[in-house]
Amino acid sequence: MATNAGHMTKLQAVNELLWTTGEAPVSSLSSGLGDAAIAESILDRVSREIQLSGWHVNTLRAYELSPSAAFRFVLPDDTLKVDTTNHKGGRKANTPIPSSYINAVMRRSADDTMWLLYDMDNHTELWASGPSKLTVDLVKLLNFADLNPALQYYVWTKAARRYQQGAMSSVNLHKLAERDVMEALTMALQEDFETEDYNVLHDSYGARAIALRNNPLSGV
Repeated sequence: MATNAGHMTKLQAVNELLWTTGEAPVSSLSSGLGDAAIAESILDRVSREIQLSGWHVNTLRAYELSPSAAFRFVLPDDTLKVDTTNHKGGRKANTPIPSSYINAVMRRSADDTMWLLYDMDNHTELWASGPSKLTVDLVKLLNFADLNPALQYYVWTKAARRYQQGAMSSVNLHKLAERDVMEALTMALQEDFETEDYNVLHDSYGARAIALRNNPLSGV
């Protein structure tokens, strides 16, 4: 499998899908060939499904949102999901805004022009009397080329299994592909856990509160 500096391009991933059913590779994503277009569509769909879970590479922790002049919290167009929260779970002294108690969800604006944070308690998209800022964990949809290699491997392996199922419907090939998908998922989870530097004492509010409750310097 050819790669560029450890990363796979979207074209390379599409050709990997084509290879699983014995089809010839294409030289560009605009080849006009039906099978290549189907492979690309499946790759995009699977990438979105997997990224929706929220990984270290596509999650912005403690991301600050400020309201617009119209008192609306506008979300980036590539937002997959959002949650009002505090960095590392606890309400630390240096947390910009203690936002986790605010009941808000991602919703399309009334004029259908943008994605917003919707105030569930007051049933409105306008925050005229609300906070001046909100801190959220925001999951973004990244291009395939911007994913880390382990997550790329998981995405194209799962996409290849789905493409292969639609093209060939072979039970034996499905079993082999399923094994590859599970191995790729394990690699992606291990890499994600390592890079996020998760710590059970600092990243769990309950554990942190118990461990540091008598420490005057804890900031809890």
